[in-house]
Amino acid sequence: MPDDRVIAPALIEDLPRAVAVVLEEFVATLLQATGPRLDSVILFGSAAEGRLRSTSDVNLLVIAEGLTLPELDAVRLALQAGRSAAGLTVMFLEKTELANAAEAFAVKFMDIKARHRVLYGNSPLDSFEITRDAALRRVRQVLLNLTVRLRELYVIDGDHEERLARILAEITGPIRASAATLIALKDGRTLAPKAALEEIFAGDGSWASSLSGLSAVHRDEHLPPGATRHLFGEVLRLLTALDATAYSLS
Repeated sequence: MPDDRVIAPALIEDLPRAVAVVLEEFVATLLQATGPRLDSVILFGSAAEGRLRSTSDVNLLVIAEGLTLPELDAVRLALQAGRSAAGLTVMFLEKTELANAAEAFAVKFMDIKARHRVLYGNSPLDSFEITRDAALRRVRQVLLNLTVRLRELYVIDGDHEERLARILAEITGPIRASAATLIALKDGRTLAPKAALEEIFAGDGSWASSLSGLSAVHRDEHLPPGATRHLFGEVLRLLTALDATAYSLS
């Protein structure tokens, strides 16, 4: 009996069953809505590494030709269900937008290139290169945006450590992805984002507790009273140090 599943089972067999079902159902719905104009569906991030946590999002990049509002309407329920069941998030791109998107979101796309699985179609990721200047410029923009955002959110939520912890958990991914981009720009190596951040600060033991604290809030662990406020300040210092590293590579 032929296997009519859209995603080859081997591509998702190491994922939690709930996540695998969400991906199968979403991609099938997407294909039904777009037909032959669906170019590729790419899983990226921790799920693509097989290191999905219970708190992790499931990230997809969808590339198609001529996406229409009726087609997006047709996948709404599947995306809503996937988001509720497994934290599914989707970046929808027109095929003609790919090169511009890769430059505009260079940090994200360097991370996607390093950690992805093609669930459907062919990968376009090897057909373009992100320039060094674009990557460095974007890293510094990401770090500055995070810094400015953290200051504002601290003013708003500084009296509530549980909210500060959620904020730090949310920005851990972009911080680590920026570190991985800096390592790649420095010597061409591809490291997992967490390992890249640890390597950048490995020579200075004073950062050890901050990196440990950032990992703890990312795992949704509770820190002792007062520790999250202190960690928030340390992360602001860490962003400044990462920007200095980026500047040194310019």
